[in-house]
Amino acid sequence: MLLAQGRYWKVSLPKGADRVDLGVLRDSLPEEYRDLRDFKISVPLDRWNRVVKQVMADRKLLGGILLDFAQTQEQLSAAVGNDRLFGELQRVIIDATAALVEKGALALTVVDVGVD
Repeated sequence: MLLAQGRYWKVSLPKGADRVDLGVLRDSLPEEYRDLRDFKISVPLDRWNRVVKQVMADRKLLGGILLDFAQTQEQLSAAVGNDRLFGELQRVIIDATAALVEKGALALTVVDVGVD
């Protein structure tokens, strides 16, 4: 099931799977990033919160978290290093999170941190 899509990225929740797949759209990549054609990140659904917590953080922080789930480190550094690809990655992660909540695959909870 497609959760979010941009010009360069798509995010999907495979039917019956407990993971979220982030992949690069092959045909829309700039020529210098054609080596990213088969790049994919598979994040277990129960670990998605780690990604969402850092989505608007520094690219090194988000990249470090995604490194645990990426197929190849070299391709991840190229994807996160490009401003256009990174900016859209942030946006599709946020959109995919909203879609996951709407579909009931992800639940929001209130956490009491003890601050009044």
